Amino acid sequence: MDNEFAERFAMLRQGRGLTQQRLADKLGVTAQAVSKYETGQSLPDVQTLKSIAAVLGCTTDYLLGYELAEEERMDMRERERDGEIGRALHRESLTICVGMGALVDMLIEEGKKQYESIHRMRVQLARQYGILVPVIRLMDQVGLGDKQYEIRLFGETVVGSGRLEYPMCFYPEETILKEGDISDREPVYRISGVWRKMEEAEEGAADISDGKKYFSCMEILVRHLERIILENYGRIINRQIIAQMVEHVHRRYPAVTEGVVPERVSLARIQKTVAALVTGKVPVNRLDYIISFLEEHTSDTPEVLEELKAELMG
Repeated sequence: MDNEFAERFAMLRQGRGLTQQRLADKLGVTAQAVSKYETGQSLPDVQTLKSIAAVLGCTTDYLLGYELAEEERMDMRERERDGEIGRALHRESLTICVGMGALVDMLIEEGKKQYESIHRMRVQLARQYGILVPVIRLMDQVGLGDKQYEIRLFGETVVGSGRLEYPMCFYPEETILKEGDISDREPVYRISGVWRKMEEAEEGAADISDGKKYFSCMEILVRHLERIILENYGRIINRQIIAQMVEHVHRRYPAVTEGVVPERVSLARIQKTVAALVTGKVPVNRLDYIISFLEEHTSDTPEVLEELKAELMG
């Protein structure tokens, strides 16, 4: 069983395009441990085995080489095919893809912080614009350059891309001062500046709103993602997100929605209105008012939308 595990483990790792070090980082073990698994010198403990199966997209039974009865094999193949169809039908609306080089390390570091930067961005958009942002998938992508990233809609349409000199930081409107500085433009607003290794004394500098002198690669990526979300919210938003937003209103102001949504104001109409408002940078965190407005105005002419915008911005 040890040799069968080693062979299947190595085959799956290579098939996923992962180096031993990359896989070790994802599993929270050393590269030496991964090497020993592949050469049959040792077996992982139960918890690590489960993590390996999750990361490599297989079952623990497969890794351990257990033979299944023919009926069970057929049932498993059928479930796998159903799962493949399900994944094809339901693609995450937002995906961040990075090259197989240093930016994978950046995502690993962000993962250790439980994706705190992305979580803060989603909370900020909810507070400022009143919108829900779906879960964002992060993945490495064979074919991208080591320092390249892409932001994709539904796994295919590239709506944003750039290059990050991780683990360096970007200093806007500065010029090359020392060896190792790289002159460039940051990928979000195309501001000129330099990539520079951050000095230890600069760690913990003030927040961006207080005149922060530099941006980390993760901060730039999150800023780019936020801009993409606001520009493409009409394509990102779906009926389920609208239903969740309406449910929040219902819990706080039940009289606004009872007998109104969807009886008099459909979810589709709310979705269309919210998409138009967010695209125009108009906050929709007064969704209770928006629902009442739509109930009173049965037409969706440009004039009615402009009136609603004026009311929300007033």
